[in-house]
Amino acid sequence: MKKNNIVRFPHLHARLLEKGWEALQEKQYETALQFFLEASELKSDSELEMCIVVCFVEIGEWKEAKARCQQLLEKKKEDVQLLQMYVSILLQLQQYEEMETVIRDALAHRFFSPATRDHLLQLLQFSEKMQHRLPRAVDDQPIRQLLESPRLDDQLQAIQQLENEQVVSYLPLIQAYLWNEANHPMAKTMVVRLLTAQRVNEQVTIRKFGQTMTVIPAELDELATTAFAINVLQQLERTMANDNPSLYEVASHLWHRYIYALYPFPPLPSLVEHWAAALHICACHSQGIEEKTETIAKRYGVGEDDVMPLCKKLYEIEEISFI
Repeated sequence: MKKNNIVRFPHLHARLLEKGWEALQEKQYETALQFFLEASELKSDSELEMCIVVCFVEIGEWKEAKARCQQLLEKKKEDVQLLQMYVSILLQLQQYEEMETVIRDALAHRFFSPATRDHLLQLLQFSEKMQHRLPRAVDDQPIRQLLESPRLDDQLQAIQQLENEQVVSYLPLIQAYLWNEANHPMAKTMVVRLLTAQRVNEQVTIRKFGQTMTVIPAELDELATTAFAINVLQQLERTMANDNPSLYEVASHLWHRYIYALYPFPPLPSLVEHWAAALHICACHSQGIEEKTETIAKRYGVGEDDVMPLCKKLYEIEEISFI
C-alpha cells in the first residue's frame, strides 16, 4: 500500500455546502458553522467565508466574526453588504473609534446610494457620540452577565436592577439587548418603558416579531396606541359584555397582553372591528367554545378572511407572552 495517499469522497465539498445551507436555513447556526468550516478546509471562496462570518455573528462570537469579516473586506472593498456587516460587528463590540475610522474612510472613497449613505452617517454620528461620553463610573459586568444570559429569569433580574440605576450608563448593553431578536419581547417592552421613564434621549433600535423600529425613548407617546386599544375594548364590550361577561374578560386580557408584548410597535392594521372580531374568535377558541368564525366576523361587520391573519398574530404572541 502506498503511503501518504489520501482518498477523498467525491463531491464532498458540495455535500458539506449543501448540509451547511440546510442547517443555516433551519437556524441551526453551530451545526451550519461546522459544515462550512469543513468545506473551507477543502476549498474556500468569498461566499463561503461570508457564510462562516454570518454563523459566528449569530452565535455571538463577535471577535472571530470581526477577524474573518475584516479579512474578507480587504479582498472585497466594494461590497456594501460586507461593509455594513463589519460596522454592525464593531457596534456590538463597542469599538466606536474603529467604527468611526471605517465609516469615514468608506464615505470619503466610495459611492453609496442615498439611503445607505444616510444610514452610515447616522452610525458615524452615533460612534462619535459614544466616544465623547463621560467614562462610566460603574462596573457593568454583573448586569452584562445577567442580560446576556440565555435564562429569562436572569434577564428579568438585570432589568429589575436597572430600575435603580441611571440606565444611560448601560446604554450599549441595553441597545445590544433590544437588537437581539432572540430576547423575550415582553422583557424588551419592560426595558423600553424603563428608558422612557428615565427620559433617555438617545436612539435605540428594537427588533420584535421580524420588525425593526428605531426610537428615542424620551419621545415615545403611548397615547395613540392606548386610544386605539381602548376603542377595540369598547367595541368588544358592546358586543360581548352583556351576553358573556367572562368571555369578554378573557378577550380583554388577551388584548392587553398583545399590546404589551408588541410595544412600541402599533397593532396593524388600525381597524377596530377587525381586531375586536379576532379577539372574540381567539377568546372562544381558548375557552373551548364552538362558534363558527364566519358567524363571529359577521357580528362585527367584517369578513372572515380579513380576520384570520389577525387571529394568527394573537395566537403567536399568546404562546410566548407569559413571563
